[in-house]
Amino acid sequence: MLDKIDQKILLALINNSRNSTTNIAKKVGISRDVTNYRINRLVNKGIIRDFTTEISLEKLEIVSALLFISIKAEKEKEFMDYINKQNFISWAGTHMGFWSMGMAIYGKDNEEVEERFQTIIKQYKEHITNHRFAFYKNTAFFTEKYFGDVTLKQKNITKEKYKLNSYHKIILKNLSKNARISSMELTKQIPITAPAISQRISRLKKQGIILKHTAYINVFKIGLYQFIFFIQNRNLEDRKKLYQFLESHPKVSLLLDYIGDPFIEFSIFADDPYKIRETLQEIKEVFPDNQLVDFFLTQEDFISFGLPDCVFE
Repeated sequence: MLDKIDQKILLALINNSRNSTTNIAKKVGISRDVTNYRINRLVNKGIIRDFTTEISLEKLEIVSALLFISIKAEKEKEFMDYINKQNFISWAGTHMGFWSMGMAIYGKDNEEVEERFQTIIKQYKEHITNHRFAFYKNTAFFTEKYFGDVTLKQKNITKEKYKLNSYHKIILKNLSKNARISSMELTKQIPITAPAISQRISRLKKQGIILKHTAYINVFKIGLYQFIFFIQNRNLEDRKKLYQFLESHPKVSLLLDYIGDPFIEFSIFADDPYKIRETLQEIKEVFPDNQLVDFFLTQEDFISFGLPDCVFE
């Protein structure tokens, strides 16, 4: 079990994984060396899966779709190995329920994403027994709620255009894979000074290209269960209120809206599966017209949320 110090460290890293060890130590009230030791221990235990950076797909003019599949058990391992080799997939994980696993497919436009989806399906058409494929938008993570922080964070983003060059793409690619990489380390890949790199990172944040530096937490390693639900609500006014309600709910850690589809996808977490039902019942009482379409238990993620290499080509 995590003690209060570990929880405070994790919360600090979720809110800003580029925060220095010294600053985190001050917030938590322990020494820098102890903080560094505890962070490394959380990584080695698999509690922190990655330090990643949330990046605006809209600003990069990239589109993405989610693919959920049911596949024959004897082909699961082979399929996972195949998916791991693709440079256009981010986040992939196994599930318990109707779907065997899910993944996000990226491309420069809808046509390219559709082609990549078709490639996967054709490759395993004899073994995939069912699938759901849909383009999505407005993904929001609230993993700070795992540790009781329910404050909604406001982002101050300018509308000023900011043209990306090759340096920016290298910076974003590295931050997506490891948000704690230092500006000094990045100078090995970009022929400019560390302060100049830090300046560019700050500008990317101001422009809303970088949304957040965060830590990707393995919920099972901290004693939580997390279920994904798909709710259908065709009433546009109700749908807006539902989104706001879920956004502020202390047990909802993910919200995802689909394009041209009445579904809202969200996750509920709890330390006891029976408590999931209580939260779902609470939502149903407030929004009785909702129709529950699907749900499953998330299991092990085998590809992290960092954006795939194709985004930065």
